[in-house]
Amino acid sequence: MNLLDKQYVYVRRYRQIVDVMIKHGFGYLVDRFGLRPFRSLRERFFRPRPLKEEMVILSEAQRLRLTLEELGPTFIKFGQVVSTRHDLVPEAYIKELEKLQDSVPPFEFLEAKKVIEREFEEKIEDIFRTFDREQIASASIGQVYRATLYQGEEVAVKVMRPGIEDIIETDLVILNSMAKFAEKHIKESKFFNPVGFIDEFSRIIRHEIDYTHEAQNADRFYANFQESETVKIPKMYWEYSTKHVLCQEFSDGIKITDIDKIEAAGLDRKKISTELANAYLKMIFEDGFYHADPHPGNILVSREGAIIFLDFGMAGHIDPVLRESLTNLIIAVQLDDIDFLIEALSDLGLISDSGSESLVLRTKLEELLNKYYSLSSKFIDPTAFLRDLIDIFSRTKGRIPTNLMLLSKTLIIRDEISRKLDPDHNFGEMTRPYVQKMLRERTKVSHILKSAEKTVIDFVNLMKNFPRRFNHLLSKAEKGTLKFELEHVGLDGLVEELDIVSNRLSFSMIIAALIIGSSLIIQTRMSPNLFGVPFLGIIGFLIAGFLGIGLLISIIRSGKW
Repeated sequence: MNLLDKQYVYVRRYRQIVDVMIKHGFGYLVDRFGLRPFRSLRERFFRPRPLKEEMVILSEAQRLRLTLEELGPTFIKFGQVVSTRHDLVPEAYIKELEKLQDSVPPFEFLEAKKVIEREFEEKIEDIFRTFDREQIASASIGQVYRATLYQGEEVAVKVMRPGIEDIIETDLVILNSMAKFAEKHIKESKFFNPVGFIDEFSRIIRHEIDYTHEAQNADRFYANFQESETVKIPKMYWEYSTKHVLCQEFSDGIKITDIDKIEAAGLDRKKISTELANAYLKMIFEDGFYHADPHPGNILVSREGAIIFLDFGMAGHIDPVLRESLTNLIIAVQLDDIDFLIEALSDLGLISDSGSESLVLRTKLEELLNKYYSLSSKFIDPTAFLRDLIDIFSRTKGRIPTNLMLLSKTLIIRDEISRKLDPDHNFGEMTRPYVQKMLRERTKVSHILKSAEKTVIDFVNLMKNFPRRFNHLLSKAEKGTLKFELEHVGLDGLVEELDIVSNRLSFSMIIAALIIGSSLIIQTRMSPNLFGVPFLGIIGFLIAGFLGIGLLISIIRSGKW
């Protein structure tokens, strides 16, 4: 695709986005994000059409969900990611965005067949003994079909939707440009770090449109649970998988939230709830690698009662540093030590500097400690604790690391499933043995010696490199190349206001010059004339009047006059 074709695709997509936003009552956002040029001519020169009656009765959160669904796969995924950010988005919007479904019409079997045959350069009947023409699941990025290999194994084949990569890449370019515009021109957006958020979202969705990432995740989960009798991970068939086709062992089961079918099969709901929780405890505390998309459609229960996980496109990592910091949080609660809590939060990246917390934040954290300190450890639910912690930081304008938000969201969804199966489910009590084990490890001589060894190594490296770094600093100072970077805080608004004032003054001076110049031209009676008045002078007055009206409208719209 050449540059001209790409520009045409972008402009056409911009127009689609703007039309859908206006249709659902978000015309004000179109103007706020600098998309006014993509409005239709009627929208630009006349009053916008009133919202349809069925839209008026809906809340803004509901209309936002409908907007994202209509805009397609990229925006649906974007909404699903945004729904994990309790620190950025109000609860009413979170609840609506959690309802987002990949409600995209399925594509034809012939298209899926073309994708498979292009990927393997073979006829589909030469690859699979049988291949059902009807999909068993359909989503915005791909569809799943049931098939049989020539060796006799039943498999589930996920085929990527044709053309989806081009659509997503176009939308990501548009989202990135909107994020940059917002960061530059909408000062309230800077707190949300829109460019960074879109960069993170781009990384997530690009992984989803490359099935090799999902296959690698599936392989890792399969290895972690290979010895388990209560958790089943479908086996990967790499020889039948590519970037656009994923082939796994076919797994049949009951949707984990289908209580009626579970009971009809004679399965113990409480046991299933417990096994699901134990699976996540193993993933988090032992493996450091967890299934991060546990919505009910991705978890089945076999006829024997085993938990079956599906769809491994999104996975979370718990590295040793994160696990250590989470342990410190628990110790801080048990000791009722606010300073240790703040230090642990600093290690997690929730506070930029352990000495820079605000008085409001410190007060909220002390209230949190008081809430949990009096409870027995078996009643401290990590899910509720993380949710309360994130709620505090969202209210005090704090930033929550992506990995912590993903963990919290995953635990919340898992908790909802477990409680639906067993209303008396107590995750805090189940977590207790793992926490106690981690605390015991802290007191072991081997752990203390290892920590001391690391501290000594770090200190030795610091002292070893100090002379060279100090000499480098002095050398720069002697050469006059030493630079200090100062970052001003809170002056962005003042700079923007000064820019607006200076632009308006310049504009006013240009208008005044046009009026004075046109007046002088009229006094000369020069030709050509229009009704006895020099035509050039009339043109000057018209331009000045047009610019003056524009300036007046700009001032009135700003509300500062």
